[in-house]
Amino acid sequence: MISWTLPMGRADQMAALIYMLDIDNAGLDACLRTGEQGRSLLQPYQQFCSSISLADFLVIAAEAVMTSTRERERAARPGASAVDFRSQFRFGRTTAQSCDFAQGRLPNPENGCSAVEQTFLQRMGLDWNEAAALMGVHTLGRAQVANSGYHGWWSDPENSRRFNNDYYVSLLAKGWVPERAVSGNSQKNQWERSDIGRDQSFDGHEMMLNTDICLAYSENGNPVSATQHNCCAWLSSNVITGAVQNNGGEFCGGQGGGGAGRERGQCCGDAGANDCGSRNNPSGPAAQAVLSFASNEAAWLQTFLRAWRIATENGFEASLQGLGQCQTSTTASPSSTSSVPTTVPPA
Repeated sequence: MISWTLPMGRADQMAALIYMLDIDNAGLDACLRTGEQGRSLLQPYQQFCSSISLADFLVIAAEAVMTSTRERERAARPGASAVDFRSQFRFGRTTAQSCDFAQGRLPNPENGCSAVEQTFLQRMGLDWNEAAALMGVHTLGRAQVANSGYHGWWSDPENSRRFNNDYYVSLLAKGWVPERAVSGNSQKNQWERSDIGRDQSFDGHEMMLNTDICLAYSENGNPVSATQHNCCAWLSSNVITGAVQNNGGEFCGGQGGGGAGRERGQCCGDAGANDCGSRNNPSGPAAQAVLSFASNEAAWLQTFLRAWRIATENGFEASLQGLGQCQTSTTASPSSTSSVPTTVPPA
């Protein structure tokens, strides 16, 4: 995970930080430097290291992944719109030589929505809609115990290869119950899929973190947490018609309807837990955004692009330049804390 959590106004430091000693970044070393499945980002960066700062390159790399996986979604669903990072990309981020001060600035999933609020709203200046939109990057990939201590897909394995809104669909159209002490570690707690459609194999395990579930679900006025609440997170099918439609018509692994008792049994199984708040009126701090994004992918993409720009330009707003504005730049070492590239490869 890349940390975009500098205090507002810290333009003297790098806005894109990768603090490799942070426990939540345990999986990045192979991807960025040593190689994963024979490849690393170091290889392509070597082709451009004299013309673009590492900080800018990492933003471009992230946008390239989202663009590529969005095209995979468009191939499977021809009506899906493209995502346009290039038109809003600006360069000129500088690369700090060290960033020990960044330790602990990533949101701790155990702290749920208090961590989301501290990181995304207070430090980065986003609102709850934008914070929820930025969390949509969880639609890609999965968590592994060896890296983060958590285990599973935020979506099913196929959708986790596509940049789409299935993260929000999964939050609403599936049932979730606490899964405590992941892999025997009491410091790692998450939510596991509980409905009749869950994959009970190790490799197919689906999960959500506290920082995901809390966006939509609260109990007695408090966003839910796997360690503090013994409840089942689910919603009535008639409340989430858009999410169910975008889930291929599937509700909690089957069909909706038949009354609240039947739907609850389908979503929660025999879990000895109450509901996480009202099944008809989700009240998490970003519940309305999650409902909107699950039913309207275009609304999510629009909000995500705005949030992404704020996140990746934080602290550098006044000094960045758009593509085509390179003529006044000067060449400098990419490792310098004041380097600005003279040319930028396509974003």
